[in-house]
This record gives sequence, C-alpha cells and structure tokens, in this order.
Amino acid sequence: MKISKNLVSISLCALLLSACATKETVSLPEKVQKEITSTEVYIEECDKKMKADIKSSNITSQTGGGLLFALIDCTVMSHRESCAEDALVCVQKETASFDFQQKFSRRIERALRNKNWLHVQKVNHINGLNDEKHQEIFKNTSTDCVLTSKFFYQMNPELSVLSGILYVSLYPTGEKLKKIVNATNPLETPIFKFNVSSTYSLPLSNKDIEANAKLWVQNDGVLLKQALENIFNQVFDKMEIVLNAPNHLPEV
Repeated sequence: MKISKNLVSISLCALLLSACATKETVSLPEKVQKEITSTEVYIEECDKKMKADIKSSNITSQTGGGLLFALIDCTVMSHRESCAEDALVCVQKETASFDFQQKFSRRIERALRNKNWLHVQKVNHINGLNDEKHQEIFKNTSTDCVLTSKFFYQMNPELSVLSGILYVSLYPTGEKLKKIVNATNPLETPIFKFNVSSTYSLPLSNKDIEANAKLWVQNDGVLLKQALENIFNQVFDKMEIVLNAPNHLPEV
C-alpha cells in the first residue's frame, strides 16, 4: 500500500510540473470582450482544511534519478506531510471558525456580478472542479462564456508564512465566440485567465513547526484570523484591479 501511495505521489508531481508549463495569464482581447453577452459562473468550494507546502527531499535529483530514489523521496515527503498535519491540528479548528467559504463566496459573486462586461447570468457553487467536470459544464451551458474560480490557501513548510491565491479562468462556450478564437476545446483555449495572491508572515517565528502552529492560534487564534482576513482583502483588491482592465495583463 505504501508503494502504491508513493507511486501516486510521483504521478501527481509530474502533473504539477506539466501544469507549470502552461500560461498563467491570458489577456482578454477587446474584440472578444465586445462579443460577450452572457456568462455562467462556477465557484469551486474552498478546501476547509489548511495544508502545508512540503519541500521535496531532492534525493532523486541528487542521486541521478531512478524509481527507488523517487520512492525514497516520496516517503520522506510523506513523513514531512504527516508531521505538518499533526502540527496543524490546532490551526484547523481556528480556520474552520473563520468561515472562509461564506466570506469568499459572497465577495467573489458580488465582484463578478458588478462587472458589466461579463454579463453574469447565473452563479453556481461546486466541489471538485476537474477537467471532466469542466467538459460537462461546457456541454450543458447556454451562455457565451463560462467563468471558473478557485481559491487555495496554505502554510509554508515551516508554518511561518500563510499564503492565499485565487485562480480565475474564462472559457468561450458559445458558437460565435468559439469561432472567433478558433476554439474546438474551450478548456484548452481560455480567453481570459489570471491569478492573484497574498501572503502574511508570522511575527517572531521559530524553526519548530509545532511552536509556530501554537503562535498562530494563541489568544483564540487572533493572529490567524487577522492573517486570513488580510489575505482575503488583498486578494480581492487585486482581483478588482485585474477585472477593471482585463485586456492588459502581463505575460507570464
């Protein structure tokens, strides 16, 4: 079972590396924007569990590769993940009490509906928005576009920095728009795509992850809640700026 789990981890690592090769931002051409008359929105539910971004042990690269060393690498990472999860137990309780999902849903729905150029017709909330689900949505929608969003937050490996990032993508689903941008598969041809992020560092952090976790939640988690609130506000402030000028995003 452990070997199987590690092989899955290797596959996931490969997928992540592959994803890094795709464009992070896509500006919305003005001629395409003018043709949008309706958009259906899908907001992916936020993960309720705080996670830690675990560093790779780099054993595979240091030894020249091979399946055995890849398995060792994943085993080391699995151990680090387990340690981080144990340290994050107290953080999870405070994160749950912040009710991030409700705040996030209300704020992003309001922001998107207020952008006249999007012409939002309907807002949906969904779990597990994968490629297969995207294709099902594209098949069933009657709007010119489908916009999807996902918010992801996590701690760094030392649990000293909290970060949040919002991903937004707009896909052409109406026949007229697909023809204009020459899209046969909307998922492979987003007409608008961006992400915005924010971080908050723990004051007086130490190298011990358990000690850092306790700092986040002391005094009823006041510091953690302040960090989540700050990240939440900064991310949405940045999103507003992007949505106000969708035609001029920096290339990444």
